[in-house]
Amino acid sequence: MIRELVLLFAVVINIRNSADAFKFMSNWQPPKILTDEQRFEIAKTEERFGDKKLVVITGCSSGLGRQTVKNLLATNKYHVVGAVRDVDKMEAVAELDGFNIDNFHIMECELNSFDSVHKFCDELMEYKLAKPIDRLICNAGVYQPSLPYAKWSVDGHEQTMQINFLSHFLMISRLIEDMTTAPDPRVVMVGSVTGNDNTVGGGGVYPIADLKNLDGFKAGFQNPIAMADGYGFIGAKAYKDSKLCLMMTSNFLHSKYHRNTGISFSSIYPGCIAETPLFREKRAWFRKYFPVFMKYITGGYVGVEEAGQRLFQVAHDPRCAKSGVYWSWNGGPREGRGAAA
Repeated sequence: MIRELVLLFAVVINIRNSADAFKFMSNWQPPKILTDEQRFEIAKTEERFGDKKLVVITGCSSGLGRQTVKNLLATNKYHVVGAVRDVDKMEAVAELDGFNIDNFHIMECELNSFDSVHKFCDELMEYKLAKPIDRLICNAGVYQPSLPYAKWSVDGHEQTMQINFLSHFLMISRLIEDMTTAPDPRVVMVGSVTGNDNTVGGGGVYPIADLKNLDGFKAGFQNPIAMADGYGFIGAKAYKDSKLCLMMTSNFLHSKYHRNTGISFSSIYPGCIAETPLFREKRAWFRKYFPVFMKYITGGYVGVEEAGQRLFQVAHDPRCAKSGVYWSWNGGPREGRGAAA
């Protein structure tokens, strides 16, 4: 009897070991049989992109986006799609900056129109062939603090909120599924210290970003409802609220989708770029003295070149692959601050 039990136990151990030996095959799938059409698309994809990662960035014909593209292309590791409102301007900038056109593709995308965003996403899907999107950088934005009344988008929404937030939200929702097939996908949203009320720039300068109970969104956010909180229009607050929405969305997408999709969702404040086209609608005296104030009074001045390096770092650096992070830099620019910077 004891001998039989020992033999039975040995057989069970054998079976268990045999099962363990095949654990490596638990995720095994039979090889896919490709059609001629699929093989042709894969070959065309490799010809177009090689081993480069595919980056999509909005608003890169000036300022922060322009500098970010410069840094991305300088690595020769990325193929960049620039989603811009003015294609002619982008072509001129690309020529002026010496962009490698083999690795840079310009596509029209007017964020003031949902139809344009849909059209861009459709055309992007055709252009990228079998290549997954590795990076989506939501950078484009408008700042219209001096507007006495709201401007409306093609879709009847307050313009600042649609361009800065709603259209980017739509773009993410269209592209997120494709990004799940990339090896290290990242969605990076350019936020702002002005949307963060626990900072001096966000909480100490009126008006303060505050969505309250989202009554404006609940009511449909259509003309004449111009603010997310349902209150009267304030140009500077519209910008701050839109950036707050972006940063909150980044956190929400991280909590809901990061674990299942592997996509890293983060937001970034690259610093106060005091000399940028973003302030083109501010008064002349402000554009003249604000950079001086930031340089010599607060010490928080950051040049557009360094800001572009910071956004590039979040998209490129393996250390910045962490999801659910709000990336920011302390102490102003690196220049002149020694090795510690």
